[in-house]
Amino acid sequence: YSVVDKKPVHVLVVSSWRSGSSFVGQIFNHHNDVFYLFEPGHSIWMKFWGESSELLHFPLRDLLRSLFTCDVSPLQQYLPNGGKYFSELGFFAESRALCSQPACTAFMPSEGYDRLKCYHRCKNTLLDKMAEACKKYSHIVMKTVRVLDLSVLLPLFRDPALDLRILHLVRDPRGIALSRKYFDLTIENNILLRKHENKNNTMSRVLGKICKAQVEINNVAKAAEVLKGRYMAIRHEDLSNEPLKSIQKIYNFAGLHLTQDLEQWVYNITHVEVEGKYGFMTFSRKSSMVVQKWRTNLNYNFVQEIQDHCKEAMNLFGYRPVGSPKEQKNLTLDLVNMDWSLE
Repeated sequence: YSVVDKKPVHVLVVSSWRSGSSFVGQIFNHHNDVFYLFEPGHSIWMKFWGESSELLHFPLRDLLRSLFTCDVSPLQQYLPNGGKYFSELGFFAESRALCSQPACTAFMPSEGYDRLKCYHRCKNTLLDKMAEACKKYSHIVMKTVRVLDLSVLLPLFRDPALDLRILHLVRDPRGIALSRKYFDLTIENNILLRKHENKNNTMSRVLGKICKAQVEINNVAKAAEVLKGRYMAIRHEDLSNEPLKSIQKIYNFAGLHLTQDLEQWVYNITHVEVEGKYGFMTFSRKSSMVVQKWRTNLNYNFVQEIQDHCKEAMNLFGYRPVGSPKEQKNLTLDLVNMDWSLE
């Protein structure tokens, strides 16, 4: 394959924290035709942690455009040590392409992909190697939880150098709430609510902002002519309940082929106890059971608060509210509308 023959396909996975986007990223990362980057915007947010998310959209957009065209030079201003090495990029070992030749020569193809080994062996690899590797793939995929306003990205869809598609991953906000309880996202929460200076950055307010952003992303996608056929929304719950069917849909959208090896990999991580083995991705432990977990673990008053803040998003993406503690605990009652569609 040579990129000269054909423009590569660019896919941006857009989501919010704790919605399963690392798993979706890995679905792409494990495909041999994909050059994948995990959270390229992280370095921008860490460098400008005193700013609001609204302001940080612009440098993020410019960075995404550069990286989609394999231009890594803008990273130098955001990375420590002048961005000499791509290992300064947070989470570089989450990318199989950066742990393989030509990006990192410390691995033989027969060794397979191992995050930990990559982290140690590929540490001092020059940034230029990242650009060289990027040009060898037919698909360039990035995931970000830092895009809350899709309209900022519209110029990228009009850019003749790009063939950009947006995969929008959403999740029941009540499930996000349970998952966020176990993660320290203080810096992110403060950036999210920076414009609304109020020291009371409660979880339900953060979720309210995230829910509003997911609705807005969908509104922009529906209204913008340049996004026709280039936007797809997918729910975390459908991925959990029907992983293969959902992944087939994702691959069709991105123009990728699902191989037998990938089918086996998907089966393993959604059915087998493999906690800890997959880095950021905690999607195993019988993934379909995870969907219901918030119903037994969250306090009903808190659930009501979330439902108030996220009414519009829940309605749009097919999540049913609960009206009592009894309804919440009744697991035979299905709260995810399976006939849901945005078409």
